[in-house]
Amino acid sequence: MSAVSCNWQEGFLAVLPAVETHARIRFRRLTADRREEAIQETIAAACVNFQIAAAQGKLNVVRTGPLADFAIKHVRSGRHVGSSQDSARDPMSVTCQRRHGVRVNSYFEHRSTRSTDGWRMILADRRVPVPDLAAFSIDFDCWFEKFSRRDRSIISALIAGDHPSAVADRFGITRGRVSQLRRKYEREWMAFQGEAAEAAA
Repeated sequence: MSAVSCNWQEGFLAVLPAVETHARIRFRRLTADRREEAIQETIAAACVNFQIAAAQGKLNVVRTGPLADFAIKHVRSGRHVGSSQDSARDPMSVTCQRRHGVRVNSYFEHRSTRSTDGWRMILADRRVPVPDLAAFSIDFDCWFEKFSRRDRSIISALIAGDHPSAVADRFGITRGRVSQLRRKYEREWMAFQGEAAEAAA
């Protein structure tokens, strides 16, 4: 094994900044979270290809631009380093979105720290079946919109797990009042669920 192939890591570190910049430019229109994921996927693909070139003794013909371009195509096709290609039937995969024009919107994309959408964090639990998540989202939206903006903010804080004392301080109420509101919201949610079940029957 040649010294060049043994030191391929140092060679890749030298071209890494250019590969990353190339990826940032190509994926600049993606949302922040998807952009960072695509950039890291690009770096991984470029690293693997650089290592293969080193093992074959072809580092002398490797150019940063083509190396980055090939890695970007690899990512855009839905392929991943160390795993299989994205399924064309999975709406969360890039392959499906590009092939069928599927668009997936993130609940958190435009959420600020003061948003009343904090309750949506509970939907991140992938152990819950998707149909149940969808039904919950629809029902909760209908119920949630019945409240005032202040009530929605309090509900969001409670569901997000904020301590009752913190909720009381934030909204200028007593901790006892927080407990009263919690019980009130729970009763109204249970009543709404009963109405929803009757409507679905």
